Amino acid sequence: MTAFHHGISAQELTQGIMPMRNANVSVIGLVVTSTDADDIMYPSDTPVLLTGITQDNIDNAGTNGTLRDCLQAIRDIHNPTIVLLRMTEPLDVDTLDVLLTCPSRFGLMPKRLGAPEIDTPDVVLKLVSIAKKRRGIVYASPRTADGALITDKAAIVTYRDTYGDRELCLIDGEWGVPAGK
Repeated sequence: MTAFHHGISAQELTQGIMPMRNANVSVIGLVVTSTDADDIMYPSDTPVLLTGITQDNIDNAGTNGTLRDCLQAIRDIHNPTIVLLRMTEPLDVDTLDVLLTCPSRFGLMPKRLGAPEIDTPDVVLKLVSIAKKRRGIVYASPRTADGALITDKAAIVTYRDTYGDRELCLIDGEWGVPAGK
C-alpha cells in the first residue's frame, strides 16, 4: 500500500534536455516607410535586426516616413529587440512575406507585428496571415483602403466585424496618440 498515491504527481527533470523551450514573444516586427533613411543601415524591402535602439539608429532613420518616429517612440518606452522592415513606396503587400524568413535569417521570429500609419486593410490582412503562420499578434488602427483613419464608432464596429481573427488587436485612434488628445 505504500506505493499507492492518490492524487496528482509531478516529475521534474533535473538532467538532460529540457522538453519545452520558452518562446520569446517580446520581439517586435515593425513595418515602416522612409524615403531618406540610410540605405546601408536600413535596406529597402529587407528585414533588419535591431537588438536595441541606439541614437545612431534614430539619426540614420531619415525624417520622411514613419521609421524615425517609430524608433524614437519605442525607445522612449523600452528598448526591445526589433525586426524592422523598411518598405518602398508605394507599399507592396506581397513584400511582407519576407518576414517569414526571419527564423532562418536571425534565429528568431517577431511575435508582435505592426505597421504604424500604413496599416491599410490589405496590409492588415497580410500581417494577420503571417501572424497565423508564426503564432503572433497584429496591432492595427482601423483605416480605409486609402489610409485614412476611421474615427466613427459605428464604422469602427463595421470594420472590426470584417475580421474574425484572434491574431488581430485593433487600436483605438492613431498609433502613439492617446484618445482625446
